[in-house]
Amino acid sequence: MKKIFILILLIFLTGCDVKYNLTITNKEEVKEKFYVYIDSKTIQNSSMSKNEYLDYYSHLYLQNTGYKNYKVDTKSDDKLSSFIITREYSNLDDYASSISFKNMFNNANIERIGNYTSFQTSKNQFLENINNDELISEDSKNNTYTINIKFYNEVVNHNADKVDEKNNIYTWVINKDTTKDNLYFKIGPKVRYDVMIFDYIQNNLISIIVISGIILFMLITSLYIYIKIKKNNEID
Repeated sequence: MKKIFILILLIFLTGCDVKYNLTITNKEEVKEKFYVYIDSKTIQNSSMSKNEYLDYYSHLYLQNTGYKNYKVDTKSDDKLSSFIITREYSNLDDYASSISFKNMFNNANIERIGNYTSFQTSKNQFLENINNDELISEDSKNNTYTINIKFYNEVVNHNADKVDEKNNIYTWVINKDTTKDNLYFKIGPKVRYDVMIFDYIQNNLISIIVISGIILFMLITSLYIYIKIKKNNEID
């Protein structure tokens, strides 16, 4: 297989799943995050310890020069370990030309007409290789790839498998039984400020708590000083 992205995934994906998350802002900025989940049994069957296994494949991933702008983190517990790969893009065009996108979908057609933007991928590489690539094992053919896209704009058309309207998240599930061979969506000019604000709070929760605590402390201190000064100035 020529695609290093797929090859690296297949090295440690046997019997495991991939969750691929995107956030597309109202300015068409793209935040990419995908999770590669590995069952503990897979690691136990290797010749490495859990920490060594996670460190080795994280290093292997970043050795490829095409992934120098990506960040790789790992998490693990008794049952499951995961690789978390993240990157941000300035717009949809930059995202569509990235190595991770090209290795998943090859290319995309982006069309902007007025205040509407449509985005359609070519055939998913995983589906294309299931029947054509000898390197894909039978176990890997049973994997599921879940793509979740959160939008800050209203989606006016799509071919998603599931929709979370409250959080404006559209989900595509790709496996050996998938019938559709591409991903399509069209976004309009209406901004979902509820989703955008809630997302901001979630991503900056610690900072918000700290700042709120400082403001509350300053208000209480100011009130205490004001009451003390007022009492000192009272005439008996």
